[in-house]
Amino acid sequence: MVTVIQTQRPAGERVSFGRKLETGFPERLRQEFSDIVSRLGMPEELRLRAERNGSISVEGKNFFLRTVLTRGEMDGIMLCLCDGSLYAHRESIAKGYLTLDGGIRVGIVGRAVIEDDKVVGVYDITGLNLRFPRRLPHLGAPIVSLLRRQPPGRGILLYAPPGGGKTTLLRSVAAAMASGESPLRVCLVDTREELSFSLEEKRLCLDVLRGYPRALGIEIATRTMNAQLIVCDEIGEVEEAEAMAASQNCGVPFLASAHAESLEGLLRREGILLLHKAGIFGAYVGIRRRQKGLEPEYTVTNWEEANERIETSGSSVADG
Repeated sequence: MVTVIQTQRPAGERVSFGRKLETGFPERLRQEFSDIVSRLGMPEELRLRAERNGSISVEGKNFFLRTVLTRGEMDGIMLCLCDGSLYAHRESIAKGYLTLDGGIRVGIVGRAVIEDDKVVGVYDITGLNLRFPRRLPHLGAPIVSLLRRQPPGRGILLYAPPGGGKTTLLRSVAAAMASGESPLRVCLVDTREELSFSLEEKRLCLDVLRGYPRALGIEIATRTMNAQLIVCDEIGEVEEAEAMAASQNCGVPFLASAHAESLEGLLRREGILLLHKAGIFGAYVGIRRRQKGLEPEYTVTNWEEANERIETSGSSVADG
C-alpha cells in the first residue's frame, strides 16, 4: 500500500508580498508606501483601515498615512492577501490573522461570527495590520551565553509586550545555537509560519515544523526529531505547557517567548505558572527595545528569584 501525503496548500498559487502589493493594492497606497520605504526604510508595521487614515510604525513611532481606503478597496486587499481564496484561510482568519510568504503576519479586525461560543469567521473587515519581520543576526549574544550556562534541561523564556522584538531575537538566538563549531540540533515549532523567516542558510543544524499546533509540534520535536533545543514563540496555553513539561522530562530545553509587561504579569498566567513549577526555565528575560539595530536591554531573573517573588506575593501572583 502506498501512502500519499498532499503537500500542496488548498489555496491558489502563493504570491509574494511584492506581487500582492503591485496587483492588489490601490495605486495611491502603493505610491505612498514606496515613498515611505525610500525615505525611512521598511516600516515595522503597516496598518490599513476602511474609511479612515491608515498608519505606519517606524522604530516604535506611529505616523498617519494620507491614504483612506474604501470598504471595497479593503475587501479587495483582503482577497489578494488570501491568494483569491478566503475559504482556504478560514481557520487562521477566525483566529484573527494571516501569515504571508516571507514571514509577514497580518492581523485582522472585523465583525466576528460566533457559534457555540467560538469564533468561526470574520466579516465586514475594517482593519488590517501587516507586521514585517526582521532578521538581525548580530543580536542576542548575551542570550546565547545565558542559555549555554543553564543547567541541563532548563531553558530561557523571553517576555515583552506585543511588538517588543521577541520574535526577531528568537530568530537570531536560534541561528546562533544551530551554527558554529558546536551546533545543537535545534527544532523550531513555527505555528504561524513566521518564526523561521530568513533562516535558510545551508549550514544550520535546524529543522522547522511549520503550521503545527504548538503542543503537537513540541511532541514531534522531542520524540521523533531528537531535538537538543526547541524554539517556539508566544507560548502560554495550558495544553502547550503540558506538552513542554513532558518534553522537559526527556531533558530537552526550550527557548521560548511570551507576551507580558512584567515578570509578575507573566507569572500570573496559568500556563506559565505551570511551566515555572515544573522548572522548565532556568531564567526569565525581559526585553526592552532600544534604537534600531542595537542590542536590547535585558532584565534577567533566575528561577530561584522568580520563585521567591511568587512565595512572597502569595496568591496574588499564583492565582492571578
